[in-house]
Amino acid sequence: MNDVIVIGAGPAGNVAARDLASAGYRVSVVDWRTSIGDKLCTGIVGVECADRFPVPQSYIYHRAKSARIFSPSGREYPVVAADNQALIVDRQAYVMSVAQEAMDHGATYHLGVKVANIDIDSDGVVVHTRTGNSTSTLQSELVIISSGFGSPLIEMAGLHRGKSNDFMLGTQMEVEVREQRDTEVYVGDHIAPQAFGWLVPLDSSRALIGLMSRNGLNGHLEHFHQSLADRGRVGRPISPARRWGIPLRPIPRTFADRTLVTGDSAGFAKPTTGGGIFYALLSGQMAAQAAAPALMNGDLSANRLKTYETRWKEVIGNELRIGYGARLLFESMRESQREHLMELFLSEGVLRDLITAPGFSFDWHGRTILKTIMHREMGPVIRSFGPLVAPFFARLLRSTFS
Repeated sequence: MNDVIVIGAGPAGNVAARDLASAGYRVSVVDWRTSIGDKLCTGIVGVECADRFPVPQSYIYHRAKSARIFSPSGREYPVVAADNQALIVDRQAYVMSVAQEAMDHGATYHLGVKVANIDIDSDGVVVHTRTGNSTSTLQSELVIISSGFGSPLIEMAGLHRGKSNDFMLGTQMEVEVREQRDTEVYVGDHIAPQAFGWLVPLDSSRALIGLMSRNGLNGHLEHFHQSLADRGRVGRPISPARRWGIPLRPIPRTFADRTLVTGDSAGFAKPTTGGGIFYALLSGQMAAQAAAPALMNGDLSANRLKTYETRWKEVIGNELRIGYGARLLFESMRESQREHLMELFLSEGVLRDLITAPGFSFDWHGRTILKTIMHREMGPVIRSFGPLVAPFFARLLRSTFS
């Protein structure tokens, strides 16, 4: 009998497992993958994330304080911060290191095991699993669902996944490069409709190229790769293209009797960039903090476990809400308006006010978004974009006074 079953050995699940196992609870982790951390991701984490959840030095490809951003017309804007803002890391090794810590504290990992069903009642949790043609069950007092975006397990626990269209698609592959130093961001509907593409260096010979968008990306990555290759920026693909879903909003409720939901399963990703590692790690930590006293007191009711949702809303709720509003604002603009906005936003004076100013954080976008729409130059320009943009601008303005 376990105290806790964690479904999903990603960042959120591993932190929850580590923290609960280190507190003396019996923890089992179940994941359908055979390799921990094997999920599509650019592997970019902010410096605060790395401070709070340390990255072993050997897993850091490099530190970044600069980037290059390309507008829809192809105009290039260099952005250089005073200090390092992010780390590009070996994501799989980083996630595995947290899992190893959980195992060192006594957590048991069941890999290559699929969850077929979850039964939850007043007596406990029964997780029905399948490995090949074999079936089995695991029992616990509590289940933490960390199984990724769009997980059907959420409904099995009596919760809802939210609106079916509130997500983006990401697609990415590894390619050859020569001495690529800066991360590059490419904006333009011809690259990624209403979103952006990226080129992220891993080392002197390898980089990740990818796109994200709400819209279908049929052929877009191939076209993006070819356009970079034609300019001599990248070489041949090293790995095939893969796709994944990126949530844009939290699910309506992240707790129920004997149940907590974390990470991508809960809808925790930055709506602006799609990054989810930091929020996943934080949510796993907060889930463990809510679960431990509930287990100790033998009260695993929804009423007791709702402290988890109260806490994550305090920590990342505004970031998620403001980021989603900024995404809607960006999507409401015509491409010519985005071009104009980028020209102003990435000008030396505005950059100095907003991005290179003290206090800017790669991990927390909300403050910069609100400063942007209230900026003496940026605000009037956005207001001038007309009735299609106005409701989304007003929605963000209300956030500054809420």
